Amino acid sequence: MRIRNYKSIAECDVTVGPLALLVGPNGTGKSNFLDALAFVSDAVTSTPQRAIEVRNGLPEILRRVPEPAASFSIVIDFALPSEADDSEWERWTYGFEIATAPDSVEHPFYVSWEECRSFPTTQTSDFRAERGVVSRPHHPAKEVSVDPDRLYLQSASAVNKTLSRLTRALRGMRFYNFATSTLRLPQPAAERAVLGRRGEHLGDVLGDLSDSYPDVKGRVDDYLAAVAPGVIGIDRHAVGRYVTIEMRQRSDEGADATFGPDAMSDGTIRTAGVLAALFQPSTQYGQINLVGIEEPETALHPAAAGALYDALTEASEHVQVIATTQSDDLLDRDDVDLDSVLAVTSTSGVTVIGPLDAASQQIVRDGLFTVGALMRANQLSPEPVALDRPGPVAE
Repeated sequence: MRIRNYKSIAECDVTVGPLALLVGPNGTGKSNFLDALAFVSDAVTSTPQRAIEVRNGLPEILRRVPEPAASFSIVIDFALPSEADDSEWERWTYGFEIATAPDSVEHPFYVSWEECRSFPTTQTSDFRAERGVVSRPHHPAKEVSVDPDRLYLQSASAVNKTLSRLTRALRGMRFYNFATSTLRLPQPAAERAVLGRRGEHLGDVLGDLSDSYPDVKGRVDDYLAAVAPGVIGIDRHAVGRYVTIEMRQRSDEGADATFGPDAMSDGTIRTAGVLAALFQPSTQYGQINLVGIEEPETALHPAAAGALYDALTEASEHVQVIATTQSDDLLDRDDVDLDSVLAVTSTSGVTVIGPLDAASQQIVRDGLFTVGALMRANQLSPEPVALDRPGPVAE
């Protein structure tokens, strides 16, 4: 991902693997990295205008310090299974820049450029748009126009099968910031539900998982039992037309008892939401290809952090996982994959994101400290990254 001028991020250029943990103190801008990805998904799913509106307007998105920015850009490099052979991979780059248009009443912003490229090049799908004028490499003399505040990808994917796959991939990212009140709230019954951003439809997701992937549901119950000793599992519970959850727990006498969501601790029910997000059916069959989670360790006892880390790692084998964390307990272990850790700091209100600096990596490899111990000592710093790519896409 390459991000410029998005909220507190002046610029960053980072590689995100199957599992990425954005590590840093509160208020450094970890959430802004996830939100930049979410903005792309929202803009492609609806419109850039809608994505901007739900974030309270363009002024709330544009970087403000050390000087105000007039535009922001997000570019993503990624791979998709080949249409011809799903064991092969196609490389893609997609991104855009959105700028203010202070002199326009009709369009307060415009897409200054939007670009899509594939490697090796797919001439029927590659394009570049500049302020509403679209050029196609295979028809250089032909111009196609699009409203200056819209994305060309949306209209092109309606008639181009390859771009339609690209659009589905960008829409297939889900981001979670759980609210315990939402996780406890009964929801209208919904078949094949996808877990909502705040935890909506938790019961139906667990029920679908139990029906379609019982072995995976068993893993969810195992992880929950590791976090909350005595818990056997958590299941869908129907109440008329509404669905909630119930927890199965074994008493000291060996008998099983069930409890509703109001009887669950905040840590237990939040963990159930995290596990449902990571292992829900939509991640198993590919409808969701990336899961981003804000602070999955919130309200969790430090002793349970190891089980949570194992769950994040296991889930990353079937879906890409990005999580923000400020928990040193989560990373206080010897087997943390250093390539999965992105250090996040803030200097004068500007977020800096990058892999762990070389000195920190060497200290961890030498067994002197864990990542968690360095975090407790406030010694985690990102490696400086040279941002020398001249254009919006990678060559």
